[in-house]
Amino acid sequence: MNAPPGGHAPDELAALRERFGDWHAPIPALLAATPPGVVLRNDIHHLAVPLSSYVRGRVALLGDAAHAMTPNLGQGAGQAIEDGVVLGAVCAGGADGLPAALAAYDEQRRPRSQAIARAAFRAGRYGQQLRNPLAIALRDSALRLTPGRAALRGMARYADWSPPAG
Repeated sequence: MNAPPGGHAPDELAALRERFGDWHAPIPALLAATPPGVVLRNDIHHLAVPLSSYVRGRVALLGDAAHAMTPNLGQGAGQAIEDGVVLGAVCAGGADGLPAALAAYDEQRRPRSQAIARAAFRAGRYGQQLRNPLAIALRDSALRLTPGRAALRGMARYADWSPPAG
């Protein structure tokens, strides 16, 4: 849900129930079963300007530190896991080859993770950030008319990944 940075409702659970309580099952049941006081509300941040490198010296960034992204594709944690797998694979040779290993990590991870971060941001712009009723109607109609297989193929490039050969 879009909200000003740092904002909070007096009762976050009540705000969620008001906003999502009439959605499809099981959303109302989940909200009804949620104990008061357990809802966390945090601002979401993304790196509007991608980093030119995930490596400096003997330090490598991964996950949100390297490519914080909006949650619109559900890929933030997945990208962090991919980062860890690649970093582990390239560093398997030990400390002697660390500069080359970190350069390989940067070369392998930056293009994919930054492309996914850009795609997530775009998805948000056309998802929950649309405000114009005509644009929303056009988007919703296009989504309804898109065959399920085509939608899955479009999403596959974000979920389809193979770890480096070990």
